[in-house]
Amino acid sequence: MKSCYKGFNFFSKEDQQLFEAVASGEYNISGFQNKNLRKKLAEKSSSQVSRLIKRLRTHGLLKKIGRTYKYYLTKLGRKVIASGLKLKEFFIIPELAAI
Repeated sequence: MKSCYKGFNFFSKEDQQLFEAVASGEYNISGFQNKNLRKKLAEKSSSQVSRLIKRLRTHGLLKKIGRTYKYYLTKLGRKVIASGLKLKEFFIIPELAAI
C-alpha cells in the first residue's frame, strides 16, 4: 500500500520558505543535505526536514544522489518552483492588491 503525501501550497509561508531554501543557487552544483536545509529552516527538527525531503522526492521535485545523503532539484523541480514563485510574486499578489 502506497502512502499519500500532501501537496504543496505556494501561499503557505512554510512551503515558500522550503522552496526558497531548496532553490537557492548555492546547492546547484554539489547538492544539499538535511543539515543544510535545517540551517535555512531553523524552526524545523531533523525529522521534520526529513519528512519535507520525502514529500519533495515523492512529487518528483528532488532526486537523491546515489550512496550519499545529498539531494538535488530535478529539472521538473526547478521549473515548478521557479514558475510557482514567479507567478505568485509577479501576477497573483499584484492582482489581489489591485482589488
